[in-house]
Amino acid sequence: MGTDAANHGSTFAGAANAVSERWRILAFSLLAWTLSNMDQSLFGYAVPGLLAEFRLGLDAVGLILSVSFVTAAVLAIAAGLAADRWGRRWTLAVLLGSSALLVGLHALATDPLTLTILRALAFGLAAGLAPITAAYVAEAAPDRYRGLLMGVLQCGYPLGWFLAALVATPLLESHGWRAIFLLGFAVVPIAILIGWRLPESGRFAQVAATSAPGTRRGGVDFALLRELFGPRYRRTSLAACGMFLAFGCAYAGSAFYFPTFFMEVRGYTAAEAAWLVGLSNGIAIAGYLLAAAVGEFVITRRNTFVLWCAIGAAMLLMLLWLPQARWHDLLLFALTTSFFYGSNAVVGTILTDLYPTRMRSTAFAACGSAPLSIGFATFPVLVPVGVAALGWQAALSVLVVPALVAAAACAALLPNRASGQPLDD
Repeated sequence: MGTDAANHGSTFAGAANAVSERWRILAFSLLAWTLSNMDQSLFGYAVPGLLAEFRLGLDAVGLILSVSFVTAAVLAIAAGLAADRWGRRWTLAVLLGSSALLVGLHALATDPLTLTILRALAFGLAAGLAPITAAYVAEAAPDRYRGLLMGVLQCGYPLGWFLAALVATPLLESHGWRAIFLLGFAVVPIAILIGWRLPESGRFAQVAATSAPGTRRGGVDFALLRELFGPRYRRTSLAACGMFLAFGCAYAGSAFYFPTFFMEVRGYTAAEAAWLVGLSNGIAIAGYLLAAAVGEFVITRRNTFVLWCAIGAAMLLMLLWLPQARWHDLLLFALTTSFFYGSNAVVGTILTDLYPTRMRSTAFAACGSAPLSIGFATFPVLVPVGVAALGWQAALSVLVVPALVAAAACAALLPNRASGQPLDD
């Protein structure tokens, strides 16, 4: 009897520890993703100030963004390979801390070249957090609620923009664009704390422990990249690359330019534009959570992404052409971010569900983060050219909206996997 009671108590304690670890992983992953997005969103709020101080054109800012996104495409793959080789925990902490430090150094940039280098390295390292946090949460979540918790993780994007706006708005008014980047320095000690308190992914540790002796020593395993585009995964990997590439084009062609759009087209001040963008992203959290819930419990995540992209494209067109008052801007931009950007709540889960644990971070990086970054590199250059030739509204209509539709079309080529199925190890 005593042995049975002891075993029961041990089982209960083990289950309680597993639940506690699961929520710690979600909480710290969400914190890391939110802080990273807060740091990186500061550049969007700083663009009007950069244009004035360095006497730059919008095309020069587009070039700075493109260089940073090309760098991100390379570093994200390196981060995914590192996480699949050496583990998620300290890879995440090192990337978050080093990218935040580089964001803080933006405040000291004295010329466009220095700013470009700092921006490229900071964003490149931050991009590596996407495959790691996605793999972390996917591997820790219960199968039936994995999509919902992944949707909560993706709320780190609008939360980051919203938190940045809360601080950036008063700092922009009182101290100018340099002051807002000092927030990056405050994130460095938090990254160290996350690395100290965040447990390693139990699923990753189990797979690593059962790997053939010696296979996990030495350098990264580039054979994973060859396998991704081999016969078994080629169709899925290419469709995923197309989806993320097109979505990255649409995303970067709009998100980083909206503060400038509202200033030049609608007559907002820098602080007013920052507040509008931040508040709309805060409201959009509801759209992220709704997408996650619909994808988990109503229809598949793939079909949810297609639906959200279609609605987001319609909302963007309405935002560009219909508003007659500032409350129209707020309402339509909040709806645009809720659906267009809110589709982020399911797109990561779509990808993590399609590959086994031993290659999940690498697959997310190579088929998700890297093509997304290439899209990010392309459209920040094209949009200023389009704006110069056609004006803001027409340029965004003919460049961003078709890219978003293309992302939905590529998603439709992916396996339509039912929600709630176990991950493949």
